[in-house]
Amino acid sequence: MNKIALSVCIMLGLGGQLIAGEGEEKRVMLKEDFDSAGQSSPLAKRLLTHPHISPAKGEGVGGSNAIRVAYVGYARGSERVVVHFPLEGRALHATLSFDVKFDNDFQWVLGGKLHGLGPKLPITGGEQREPDGWSARIMFKKDGRCSTYLYDQDPTKKWGIGNTTKNPVFTAGQWSHVTLQVSLNDSGESNGWSRILIDNQEVVKTENIEFRDTDTDETLIQQFLFSTFHGGNQPEWSPVDKAGNPTTIYAWFDNFVVESGIQPGRFVGFD
Repeated sequence: MNKIALSVCIMLGLGGQLIAGEGEEKRVMLKEDFDSAGQSSPLAKRLLTHPHISPAKGEGVGGSNAIRVAYVGYARGSERVVVHFPLEGRALHATLSFDVKFDNDFQWVLGGKLHGLGPKLPITGGEQREPDGWSARIMFKKDGRCSTYLYDQDPTKKWGIGNTTKNPVFTAGQWSHVTLQVSLNDSGESNGWSRILIDNQEVVKTENIEFRDTDTDETLIQQFLFSTFHGGNQPEWSPVDKAGNPTTIYAWFDNFVVESGIQPGRFVGFD
């Protein structure tokens, strides 16, 4: 076990289960609200170079600034909007939060990806599992449900794994505050986990995960994975117009924050 893991306090969560990471020093690893003058921060600059991301002045939470993402339908769902951005430091446990509003006519179709966290070399897109590679993202699903979407160390799996909410958690045209918590496993153990909270209420969790097969610094949480699109990789994942042709729809994002550690006191504990 590495030094970070040895320093982690294991404490009881609200629901009676052990919560890893509460004792880890809390620090902000990324913060972006798109309100700085001229969208001048490094993350905002990177995002706004993508052809499907545009500034949305006054369209964010409470009339703040935000960004708008275009989901351009095509034969594999919608065109990929993916930007990997390094965090300030590394962590064994981390919490990503952001606000999202899907347009009034947003089509969930069969689902698609939302943002997450990863190591130095994230594994996504059906790539072969590697001992030092993993990723933890969110998926929006049919009818506004969501799921964890995790690339672990199971060599029999091609795609990510996870659990899906029983009921819809997103409502088109309304802002939702989304939180993804990730706790990495110890090397050789399947004691990692991830959970999603919507508006500070836990909606789904996935436990007993072996994210990584080694505990080197490169496997720690150190990248923000801005990743959103429909898919899947078949036409039935694509948003379409009334004639059945691929179309473009939109969502807005605001207030990205990544913090090291897990803060169970803010949220509902495990069941």
